[in-house]
Amino acid sequence: MEVEPLLDISVDYVARRAESCFEGLADLPEHIKDKLVRTMCLRGTLTNSNISQVLHSGIKTLDVHNCRLSDLALQKICCRHLSRICLSNSTEITSRGLQALASSCPNLKWIDLSGCTSVTDPGVQVLALSCMGLEVIALMRCTALTDKAIQELGANCRMLHTVSISETQVTDTGVIGLATGVCANSLKEIHMSGCRNLTDEAVIFVLLNCSNIHTFVFHGCPLMTDRSREALQSHTGKDKIKHVTWTYY
Repeated sequence: MEVEPLLDISVDYVARRAESCFEGLADLPEHIKDKLVRTMCLRGTLTNSNISQVLHSGIKTLDVHNCRLSDLALQKICCRHLSRICLSNSTEITSRGLQALASSCPNLKWIDLSGCTSVTDPGVQVLALSCMGLEVIALMRCTALTDKAIQELGANCRMLHTVSISETQVTDTGVIGLATGVCANSLKEIHMSGCRNLTDEAVIFVLLNCSNIHTFVFHGCPLMTDRSREALQSHTGKDKIKHVTWTYY
């Protein structure tokens, strides 16, 4: 019978009782903190009150989608090496928290804000200005966002290659700003399904300006017509778009 290592047992014990084991966590070695943070994130026991005790400046990835965190937690994250963070469905996080995160973690390259319904334009705008090396951003179901946020990404994030704005209120203006911005040649993947305000113009601008696009998803957009299908015909095939999903009405 395989015996679980004592370290793993100890980490799991602390993760399950994180609030009662609060004292002493800050003094743990970084390699143990890494294991503890991963376990706490999986169990959803990372909180506003204990997050500053277990994070360290060298941490590179953080997935807290199982945890109930607010702006207070983001204000305590000071990890300049953090490159990847998943905050999906964190409905208590607002632009104020994102502004603190962007200021403390300028090397972010990947961020998932899907379902963060309290995030507004200023939060994404400060990410675009402070984390200019951003490569992937997921904004699905961020219903409080407008074109301003998407335009700011297009204006500043030259390395951006994957964007999801599905089920948002973004219009053609935002997509055109993205497709004609500094990331036009970097963009490889755009998801904008379920966007009720987008028309064929958004599709056409992406196809004309983003020469390296290979995944393009825009199904469930009721204002799309046969014009989008016609525009796609010349952009699919070898060395062109590899994956496309759409619906036209």
